[in-house]
Parts: sequence; C-alpha cells; structure tokens
Amino acid sequence: MFQCPACGELMEILTNNHCIRHHGMTKKELIDNFGAPKYVTPTMSREVQNWIKESTIISKVDFDVAQAAARNLVKRS
Repeated sequence: MFQCPACGELMEILTNNHCIRHHGMTKKELIDNFGAPKYVTPTMSREVQNWIKESTIISKVDFDVAQAAARNLVKRS
C-alpha cells in the first residue's frame, strides 16, 4: 500500500485522480511539493489477529455438536 504524502490516505497506488480531487494539483505537482508516496505494509495488532483466528475457525467441538444434532434428527425420523 502507498501513503499519500499530502494527506496520509492509504491506497494501492497514488493516482492523478486522487491528487486532483483531494489536493487540486496533478500527481507530478503533488510529488514535487510533498515528495514521493511512502510504501507501507499494513499490520494488525496481535489482538486483532487472535480475534480473527478465534472467530473464523470451526473448532472440533463445533463440528462434534453439529454432528450429534444431525444424528439425533436422523434417529427420530
């Protein structure tokens, strides 16, 4: 990701459209005035990474409970 040198917005690439709409100058003028966009690597905190891991993975217990419920439904039929 690149960071706009004028406003700090993160984007895939600094475009002429962004520069004109947000800053009223062309991409070349913006780079001449503020410098080149910085390449930044987005990072996530450990808390966010753990939350994603815990909330998106089906655990063995989740699977076993669903299987037991399905077996009970089949037995009743």
